[in-house]
Amino acid sequence: MSKLIENIPSPDVLMSSMRAMGYSFGSALADLIDNSISANAKNIWINFPISESENPYLSLLDDGCGMNYEELVNAMKYGSNRSMYGKNDLGRFGLGLKSASLSQCRKLTVVSKKDGVINAMRWDLDEVLKTKKWDCIVLDELELDICKDNFQALKRLKSGTLVIWTSFDLLKKKDDGSVIDSLSMEVDDSEKQISLVFHRFLNRKVNPLKIYINNREIKGLDPFLEYSFNPKNDLKKASEMELTTAEEEKAIITVRPCILPHQNDLTLENIEALGGLDFLKDNQGFYVYRNQRLIVYGTWFRLSVKNISPELLKYGRIMVDIPNSLDDVWEIDIKKQNANIPRSVLTLLKKVVQDVCRSSESKSSKRARLTYDGDPSKIWAKNKEREGKETFYINPRSDFISQFLEEFDDKSQKKIIRLLSVVSSCIPFDDIYNSVCNKRAPEKPNNDQQEVIIEAGVEQANVIINIRKCTLDDALKAMSKYAPFDDDELLAKVKERMEGDKNGQSKFN
Repeated sequence: MSKLIENIPSPDVLMSSMRAMGYSFGSALADLIDNSISANAKNIWINFPISESENPYLSLLDDGCGMNYEELVNAMKYGSNRSMYGKNDLGRFGLGLKSASLSQCRKLTVVSKKDGVINAMRWDLDEVLKTKKWDCIVLDELELDICKDNFQALKRLKSGTLVIWTSFDLLKKKDDGSVIDSLSMEVDDSEKQISLVFHRFLNRKVNPLKIYINNREIKGLDPFLEYSFNPKNDLKKASEMELTTAEEEKAIITVRPCILPHQNDLTLENIEALGGLDFLKDNQGFYVYRNQRLIVYGTWFRLSVKNISPELLKYGRIMVDIPNSLDDVWEIDIKKQNANIPRSVLTLLKKVVQDVCRSSESKSSKRARLTYDGDPSKIWAKNKEREGKETFYINPRSDFISQFLEEFDDKSQKKIIRLLSVVSSCIPFDDIYNSVCNKRAPEKPNNDQQEVIIEAGVEQANVIINIRKCTLDDALKAMSKYAPFDDDELLAKVKERMEGDKNGQSKFN
């Protein structure tokens, strides 16, 4: 006959193994912020030392409801009691505080104040490895020798919780240099992630959450430009879908598509709110929120329309809000960094995705279309779409080049045109795109480049004068209709050069 035996996991093995769950520094820090928000905190202070003379630590202090002794014991337990969680809580498995913290350090200290009473407990991984027991250390005030200023700040609050990370062994392995410097870099890299993940809490108009890093308030990003106004932002009306939870209960998800303005219509404030133009390009697609907290973003879940370049989809985003009762259905992971769309939702979302993709493609294509295609006054032209691609090329029929070619015989003209074709095939698209994305103004020609252009203008004017038997002013007037001599300042320098040269000949002849 079968029987039941109690098979308790080995604490040293389990705790060490859970350090390798894949938490980044930012995702671990976000897990702590989740707990503070669930505790109804209005302010969160993240602090770490910047001086090498101090012991390395990271602390997070909030002014939430705090915990009494029993609640703190539960919070420090691996697999804390989820029955204590509410429908608006951001917790998931009762593991976040411990697994996230000890993924980054070897000592986790939690101090909490409620009803005027302060309790403190610590997980020390080295102590667990030594004793091989689930011994959580209960501390008294005299043992809180680190983060004294933050502890005093907690004492001044009506209620709140202070989380402290110490003994950063992984930072030492990651960087053989200063732990303080590495810690500072990790926090800096995490700031943008925090600004995005919690942007709804940071940006809300009523009782916004405030997060400070070493007393500097951080701003929330705005991936849908809900709070950074732009009249061309197309944030559509939300629609609702009903799903069934794992407990066979009904739950509602909301879906809201958005087509962002073209990058040329974005203000500097918009660009900053979006996290930069690179972020705009790389983070199109779905943004899945769980209780207002961003879980996963920047993916189409393989639902985007085929044969459309990702570059043309960069203005399309879809906001999806789900309650925590659908965690199992959406396969939310422990780190709250991944989710999968349930099959029952896929069909409902396909049309939304197609509409967003087509709208984004249309916005990109219309703005990208060259107005001077085939215009003889422009040097550059563009081939029509061919197999889904478009080709930019130097137009040999442009006025500037055709005038230049008239000085050569047919054989030489063909060689020059072949040369132009080779140059056209080597356009540095990526570098040009990056320059445009960073809003860098085009550099003016340096002195050597300008000298070459002026000499080319002298040659061009001489060709026109010889062929048309016209005056210098007539030649310059004809040249002023096409690039690059449609610049008055440049054309004036060409005239000055020719009038200063009695023979009107180029030194390159």
